[in-house]
Amino acid sequence: MRSFIRVHGGSAEEVKGEVVREQPLVIWVNGKKFVTLLCSPLKLDCLVVGYLWLEKVIASLDEIARLDVSEVDGRADVTLAREVELPTERILTSGCGGGITFRIDPRLFPRIRSSLRVRPALLSERMKELFAAAVNYRASRGIHGAALSDGERLLVVAEDVGRHNAVDKVMGEALLKGIATADRILLSTGRISSEMLLKAARMEVPLVASRTSPTEMAVSLAEQLGITVVGYVRADNLNVYAGDAVLLDSP
Repeated sequence: MRSFIRVHGGSAEEVKGEVVREQPLVIWVNGKKFVTLLCSPLKLDCLVVGYLWLEKVIASLDEIARLDVSEVDGRADVTLAREVELPTERILTSGCGGGITFRIDPRLFPRIRSSLRVRPALLSERMKELFAAAVNYRASRGIHGAALSDGERLLVVAEDVGRHNAVDKVMGEALLKGIATADRILLSTGRISSEMLLKAARMEVPLVASRTSPTEMAVSLAEQLGITVVGYVRADNLNVYAGDAVLLDSP
């Protein structure tokens, strides 16, 4: 809890409330400093595992021989079962806090073939459930949420100050729990940028839905990779920017 001044209706008062937490996390791989992420200190093991998998440092959970994460030190030490050449071409993402990703050629991803089809109302219900499960958002605002769904329920939920990190945590928890991501729905409270879209492609997710908008590059990549992109999901409306996984009533 922190004290701050709230101004309302021309008057000011000192109040106490939660403020979203943020800290650096330095990831070391086989004794080498790899990257520093700005993140919320929640589910840090999931963040590390998901980030390494989504950045193609590892191909499976079996490649991690040991993982030690210290929230106090802001450090994660990862020992892999083999030597790896860590990627070096860093890209400053459009994410909160200036996230780091590494160049992954979208041409390396096969086009997703999926029979997943959902009604708009289903996406609205799952988005509502994501906000209901986002306990840190309700406490402090200023934090993003992401979830993996099979359509009927939420399978994994994660929160982080960065929307990219929230998706990394979802992927990491899915790996740790043995939950498949192919043919699932990825929900996010944040903008769907090109990097977010490529994370979905890596997860083999055919449908990405958000409370806000996609970028033009994300939509173009979605058309190329066979991913349905849905934005501005609300109780009674949404926008479909690419793909055919949303069942729409004929006019």
